[in-house]
Amino acid sequence: MRRRAVMSQTPQPSPPGALHRKGPLWTLLGLLLVLGIVGLAVFNALRPAPDQPAPSPQAAPTHLILISIDTLRADHLGCYGHGAGHTPEIDKLAAQGALFERHYTCYPLTLPAHLTQLTGVSSLGHRVRDNLYHKLPEQFVTLPEQLTAQGFTCGAFVSAFTMRSGSGLERGFSLYDDEGVHAPPAGKLTIPERKAEATLGRAARWLEQNRDQRRLFCFVHLFDPHAPYDPPAELKARYAGQQHGAYLAEIAHVDRQLGLFFEKLRSLGIYDQALIALTADHGEGLGEHDELSHGYFCYDSTTRVPLILRGGPVKAGIRPAGVVRNYDLAPTLADLLGIDDARIRAQAHGQSLRPMLEDPGRDLGLSCYIESHYAFLNANWAKIRGLRTRQGLTLLSGDFVEHYRDDRQTGNEPGHEQAARDREEIVRLLSSLKPPRGGKAKPGAAAQPGSPYPGESATEQDFEPENIHDTRHLEPPARNAALLLRYQQAELAYDEERFDTCAALLRRLISDAPGLLMAHKLLAGVNQQLVKVEWRQLGLQRAGQLTREAAESLRAGAEISEASGNAENASRLRLNGALLALWLNDAGLFESLAGRQAQPALHWLGFLLRYRLAAGDARREEAARAEAWLAGAELDGPVRTEAEKSLSVMKQDGELKLAPWE
Repeated sequence: MRRRAVMSQTPQPSPPGALHRKGPLWTLLGLLLVLGIVGLAVFNALRPAPDQPAPSPQAAPTHLILISIDTLRADHLGCYGHGAGHTPEIDKLAAQGALFERHYTCYPLTLPAHLTQLTGVSSLGHRVRDNLYHKLPEQFVTLPEQLTAQGFTCGAFVSAFTMRSGSGLERGFSLYDDEGVHAPPAGKLTIPERKAEATLGRAARWLEQNRDQRRLFCFVHLFDPHAPYDPPAELKARYAGQQHGAYLAEIAHVDRQLGLFFEKLRSLGIYDQALIALTADHGEGLGEHDELSHGYFCYDSTTRVPLILRGGPVKAGIRPAGVVRNYDLAPTLADLLGIDDARIRAQAHGQSLRPMLEDPGRDLGLSCYIESHYAFLNANWAKIRGLRTRQGLTLLSGDFVEHYRDDRQTGNEPGHEQAARDREEIVRLLSSLKPPRGGKAKPGAAAQPGSPYPGESATEQDFEPENIHDTRHLEPPARNAALLLRYQQAELAYDEERFDTCAALLRRLISDAPGLLMAHKLLAGVNQQLVKVEWRQLGLQRAGQLTREAAESLRAGAEISEASGNAENASRLRLNGALLALWLNDAGLFESLAGRQAQPALHWLGFLLRYRLAAGDARREEAARAEAWLAGAELDGPVRTEAEKSLSVMKQDGELKLAPWE
């Protein structure tokens, strides 16, 4: 329908001096008339169109943008006190919304922390305690699943191998973009991260393509501050000479890229219609408490992370000071979006933080349960369990008690009365925050060669009840901090692809601590990848030496795993080592690894080795025995496929070429 032209109602101006000639009364009436007309015009200009509701500070936002920056310490952002000018874009976001001063992660490791962010369930409930082998139980619903059911279109964009699909993170997203973080590129030994500009660029394009959708949820994971620290040259130079300059430069790079991303959101008309949440999975030790990285301990350096909310009903410029937890995030986001889902409320270990947003001075009296099983799973040391309150931090591990009242955890007061109260609360939480099932789940598929954390062991996901005494007989990680520091130095060299340095550090460490499983596994992983990718440069003799060292490290790791009761990990290590013995055609080494193992895959490798060592009729007889055995063997799909390929060669009396140099 065509609009009718509207004639201006503004009166024509009187001739100059006309009001004055009519006297003071007429002058006053004229002024009131003009002011009335101007006021009416202003009112009409500010009044929303009939088909658009008036904006309200309490209106639920249309969209959700959740940004999680891996390995970001809260105290290394300008808005959290690091200094002006370092992170201007994040600081502006905080000034426009709410910054939570004391926000903690319950588990300082990438995958467990992100699953908690998206479910509201602490690691005590979902029981994901490593980055590679555990997954979210099907009984839990995720925030994107919940939002999809409410009409949201959900997309995720992640930047690292530990966030790849398959763990449960992908559930509920119509697009889960983890391209480029699954396997090493050709000729490379390690899997690369995706830089912030690449991940944010993909997210921005998706938002633009879906801008006509009624409601959007965009989850962005950025990995740049994680080791290895490799900032752009300009920022690296700017921060050179500062303590932890490369780490700070990575954060500054992310901040700059976020500024461009936020500008794109504004151009799309999304920025002011969205609830924007910025947080992190964990921090970084940076050498404090002899922790270079994260996951080994539970001090504030790795558990205190930012939480900033902007948009919707969130007031600008507020800084709630009470303790909040990463398992409060999902219920808070659902509440602010106007979503009420009984499943999230029933499963969540946390609660909505809306009361703190409405009254920033209010303290809900929360405490954060914190734990790490990383050293238990990978070194057979005691589990760490703790509680973070406004009063301080209490940590329990083995027979070791720590209680700190200062935020940098420098003065241990294990006998303080608060430590006893915190212990009671930890015991209560262990019995009340239960998983949705019992028993144990076998570890997932073996990690991709070249993946991060090659020292991690394949461990079962344990859903059985836990108690405060279950690892009291084991060494607390804090008493082995010096060994852990040396291991982390080797791990950092691996991350930075300084493989010779990494191997040299590990050989010395194994000599001093032959029972350190992580060191054996990492050395085997480094050697194996070097041989696969660089055997020509190494030469056959050196490639053979590194292969043998790797096989012997795997055998040592298997024996350590067996002694600690981890039969599954031991079996995997023995199978890997036996494959290396097969490359070397070393029957003695193979037998020392295979022993009396009943694994069908290991049994099959025995056929391959005997065939390779045989000649003439003996070789043909071995091929026939292998064919008869394989016909009735129970092998999983990929192993059977490879076995059938090898058998085809054997039946033709061909040469089995299995080692990289063959």
